[in-house]
Amino acid sequence: MEPFMMAKNISKSFVLHNQGGVELKVLQGHDFSVASGECVVLSGSSGSGKSSLLRSLYGNYQVNQGEILVKHNDAWLDLARAEPRQILQLRRHTLGWVSQFLRVIPRLSALDIVMQPQLDVGIPHQQAETKACELLTHLNVPEHLWHLAPATFSGGEQQRVNIARGFALDYPLLLLDEPTASLDEHNANQVISLIHRAKANGAAIVGIFHDTWVRDQVADRIYPMQAAH
Repeated sequence: MEPFMMAKNISKSFVLHNQGGVELKVLQGHDFSVASGECVVLSGSSGSGKSSLLRSLYGNYQVNQGEILVKHNDAWLDLARAEPRQILQLRRHTLGWVSQFLRVIPRLSALDIVMQPQLDVGIPHQQAETKACELLTHLNVPEHLWHLAPATFSGGEQQRVNIARGFALDYPLLLLDEPTASLDEHNANQVISLIHRAKANGAAIVGIFHDTWVRDQVADRIYPMQAAH
């Protein structure tokens, strides 16, 4: 299969200025790729750098070394050297992010939050609303909550709104940061079905999963990680 994203010799360290300039290595020499329709799961113990690698793939962390090549508009874009405006365009159209935490947007309803990524790329309002309603229903967010701001929702309800937002667009590349953490088995299975649907639509997926049983249902390949030295 032809790769959709390739990470080449990725290394990342943080300098702890408040601790005498100590250098903390979090990633060292990582190479992997993911193809369309494939899910690669990052696996390793706590401190192995899984979250740091995922954040680097999204452009939240700038790597010290290596390339992160993503197919965007039929060309390769090196995320490690991309300009901020290129990263924003990539995130709007190509690169999706799904985490377990909702960044609560004041006064916006749950429905509006899920619709927003679709409206941002020009999808008509009615079509965006239909898709948002379908996702909120699928993830068992009660309908009486849809028109309320999620700030007062339970943690699980906020999490499911966030997952719905992440799957609202058919991104060609999806990064999943423990989306099923703290969900019960029924709702975790609803997320698993969304992942299978995205793969069937050709999405390339890189993810971290807390639960082994979830990982075993979605992973095509495991990428093992160890702490950098």
